[in-house]
This record gives sequence, structure tokens and C-alpha cells, in this order.
Amino acid sequence: MGNLTTPERERFMLRVRRDSDCLVWTGPLDKDGYGFFYLRRKNRRAHRVAWYDMHGEIPEGMVINHVCRNRACVNAQHLQVVTIRENVLKDSAAVSAINARKTHCKRGHPFDRVYRKSGDRGHQRYCSICEAAKSRRLQAKWRAEDKLKV
Repeated sequence: MGNLTTPERERFMLRVRRDSDCLVWTGPLDKDGYGFFYLRRKNRRAHRVAWYDMHGEIPEGMVINHVCRNRACVNAQHLQVVTIRENVLKDSAAVSAINARKTHCKRGHPFDRVYRKSGDRGHQRYCSICEAAKSRRLQAKWRAEDKLKV
């Protein structure tokens, strides 16, 4: 420890309770279940403050992963620096993690030639082989409809 001042660390620890191995944040939680702590004129996530105190700055482009899967935990030994992708993949129950692990589309084509589209449900990954086949079917249907109109 060493990046927080003694008064800051004491104020932080007043909001922590030991619960088996986890150090559980008893202060305010945000809507996602993460603790937050007012430090140096700014609200900060409590687990990030715990990491900062123990290890220093979090490298750019990296996030803090809770190894214990407890969002309220501020035990620096339960926290690790990972990329956003690693963090998503580690949350095995999350839909985004399940989809990120998929290597083939539902028809068995490998996701080596994919593209992404933005729509009502955010960014989605599509199989280029399936999308090309779908496009050919639609064009054939439209051509057939045009012939009937004549």
C-alpha cells in the first residue's frame, strides 16, 4: 500500500467489511453493484481505488477484473488488470462472453470471414457466407415478383 494518504486509506477502510476472503464494500453502490468512493474531488469505483492504492495507476486500455466475481469486493488480491475482451470472456454467464467464444455461425460456417452491423440491438456479428446466401434468395424473390407484375 502506498498511493493513498493515511487519512484517505482510513476513510476508505471505514466502509469495508471482511466477508471470508473478500473485503466487501459497505459504502454506496452504483446501479451495477460496484462500490464507489469519493476521492480527490471525484467519485471513483471502490475496487479501482483499492487497486490504485496497492499497485498504482491502471494502464491505459485496461480494466480491473474481480477474480472472486463479487463486484462489491475491494480486496486487491482478488483484482487483476485485464483487457476489456479478457474481462468479458471471464464472465462466462454473460451473453457477450458466450457470443465472443463462438467460432462458427449456427449453420457451421467458421467466423473467419465476418462483418458487423449496427442495428436496434447494438453491434452484431454476421456470417458473410450466410448473409450472401440470404441476399441471393431475396434478389431471386424480388425478380420473381417483378415478373408477375408485368
